[in-house]
Amino acid sequence: METKQINLNSFIKGLLAMLLVSLLLFLGKTFLIPVAIAAFFSMLLYPMVQRLQRRNFKEPVAALISILILLTVLIVLFTVVITQVRSLQSDLPRLEEKVEERTKRLQWLVYKTTELSATEQEKIIEEKKPDIAKAIFKSVRDAVIEILSILLFIFIILTYTFFFLIYQQRIQNFLVQLQLFDSQKASKVMFARMSRIIHHYLKGTLTVISILAVVYALGFWAIGLDHAILFALIAAILRIVPYFGSFVGIAFPIAFALLTGDSLWQPVLVLVFFMILQLIEANLLTPYITGSRVKLNPLATIMVILLGNLLWGVAGMVLFVPIFASLKVIVDRIPHLTPYGYILGKEEDEMEALEK
Repeated sequence: METKQINLNSFIKGLLAMLLVSLLLFLGKTFLIPVAIAAFFSMLLYPMVQRLQRRNFKEPVAALISILILLTVLIVLFTVVITQVRSLQSDLPRLEEKVEERTKRLQWLVYKTTELSATEQEKIIEEKKPDIAKAIFKSVRDAVIEILSILLFIFIILTYTFFFLIYQQRIQNFLVQLQLFDSQKASKVMFARMSRIIHHYLKGTLTVISILAVVYALGFWAIGLDHAILFALIAAILRIVPYFGSFVGIAFPIAFALLTGDSLWQPVLVLVFFMILQLIEANLLTPYITGSRVKLNPLATIMVILLGNLLWGVAGMVLFVPIFASLKVIVDRIPHLTPYGYILGKEEDEMEALEK
């Protein structure tokens, strides 16, 4: 009876701790999201800073050069996307014809279903035009505000990244001095391992995204899909969200092919090409490039992504996977927390547990 009481108390304490941490993550997301992104950027760029320091660059200069390189890559990517979007805009007259053609078909279907004639449908649309104009104006205004907010957000992240790169060693020493583990040596090894996991995960993910962008572009071009580069970038970049991102990204080229194509062959070919590439990426690219650094099983990964979306939105869907992967390194080394690491882990963790 006493053992049951102790176990129940431990369970309740653990549950309350998780609820408290979740509440803090949710309430503090405005502050924590840019800090987390900057921390990941600093882990990604820190090896570059170290190489520059070995070439006699001072630490602030090396950090600034690394950030400028990162910013240059982001600007180039943004420029390519804007160029492709402008190319899509120049194709709008043809797209409008296709949309009008599809609209007439839809009106015919509506007439057959509801007996509303095309004239009556157009009258309803005409009555709603003022509301549509207001909605468009509100969308443009919101878009301008959103762009300014994004620019400020990027500036804050880059500022955090700069200082994280400069004070990386001091931050590590601070975490070691907290003595969260048995000794300072164990703490150093643990935090170095966490940093290495996140670095390799980010580096591997960016490499996979780059390869997918090229392969998608070539595949879409071979299929004959217009604006192949734009849709390839969208599909590849959204891959940063495991599992869900790829399926959301491929929906855009399929929808475009359905809208503009004269037959169903093109969207079917896009879907088949995507499914083949998914098999190659899941079985070859990700295992060999990203490797087994992130030892979370698929069920745990999906639950972590959904939890990230609940607490931090889209940013949480991207950030929570490496965060939980690094947390798993910690719980695997703490005896009374190893069951949590076990339930999050993959099959090889089960084999290791059985061998022990």
